[in-house]
Amino acid sequence: MRKTSLCIAVAAIFGLSVATSCAYAQDKLIKIGGLFPMSGPGSYFGVQDKQGIELALAEMNKTGVNGYKFEIQYEDSACSPLPATQAGKRLLDQYKPQIVLGEECSDATLAIMPLMDEAKVPFLNAGSSSIKVTDPGNPWTFRIMPNEVMQGVDIASNAHKRLNARSAVLLYENTNAGIGNAKVFGDTFKSLGGQVLADIGFGRDVNDFTAIATRIAGLGKVDVIPTYTLEGQGLRITQALAQAGVSKGGGGQAIQLGTIWLPFGFEQKAGKAALGYVRIVQFDPTDKRELVQNFIRSFKAKYNQEPTHLNAHAYDQILLIADVVRRGGKDPQSIRDTLAATKDFHGVTGSVEFDKHNQNIRMDTIHYMETLPDLSWQALAWN
Repeated sequence: MRKTSLCIAVAAIFGLSVATSCAYAQDKLIKIGGLFPMSGPGSYFGVQDKQGIELALAEMNKTGVNGYKFEIQYEDSACSPLPATQAGKRLLDQYKPQIVLGEECSDATLAIMPLMDEAKVPFLNAGSSSIKVTDPGNPWTFRIMPNEVMQGVDIASNAHKRLNARSAVLLYENTNAGIGNAKVFGDTFKSLGGQVLADIGFGRDVNDFTAIATRIAGLGKVDVIPTYTLEGQGLRITQALAQAGVSKGGGGQAIQLGTIWLPFGFEQKAGKAALGYVRIVQFDPTDKRELVQNFIRSFKAKYNQEPTHLNAHAYDQILLIADVVRRGGKDPQSIRDTLAATKDFHGVTGSVEFDKHNQNIRMDTIHYMETLPDLSWQALAWN
């Protein structure tokens, strides 16, 4: 109210229209839309994304960037195409953001993309892996995390080279991301001389993995089991494999391989069954860079807990937007154009350089971690 009154007074003194002078004042705000799963099986994504975003916004708004402050409005996209589409429409129609962040789940992200393209609003994604997000993609969608092809080739190559794996079983949810990730791993692994003993997909409604674990136990020697699913099913799969004596956590030899789909704290929930699990995350808390250590200190001071990789990549999304504003972005078109020109951004999770499809080509956002007997992590310097 005070800002509006001041606007009117200034306009009256200088003979300006209220609409023109007030519009100028409001232009000094970058409005960000947040489409994250706050409900459903991926709700842990939304909770942790919001923590990282709120920390970064508080830091950026202490001084502003080029005279701009930042605000965000969240909508629950529920890790699913229909609610994601509905939430995206609400944001665009009611909030009218200059840029939108989200989603984590690939199917939801793919559903949102056409809305942003039609509205000509840049859409910044951190964690969805489906190749369809950026290939062929659209000029308004950007992705920070390496796509499923980049991830799959890297994981399969490291499994073959560093773990000396020669046999694998693929486990994945029947979604764009699950199917795509498993296929890339399988194709790459076979091209290196490895053998895929079984290719097993399942719906998100499956809760009992005993039969699948028993089937895998009967396949003979299995070196690695790349697993692509959300936390709930991931937990049950890991425990079932251990109970069947397949994985290291159950006294077997197979090593589970995973992606950023699982949150920090998964090991504590899985217990001994998680022993030897090797998975990629977007954040290495042992990274000695001052940027990383400052983030950890600030996060612990605000939330009284250790940050996760989801906290970190959400935090980086805001830092990247601030960098874009610092370089001259201020409206949807200029933000899009400046994002596309990003070549040397360094964040907590790693660095960003977008190619012609707006896909980050830097691989230092992939960090490999191995679960130790005490359920802590050992960072593996594989990238």
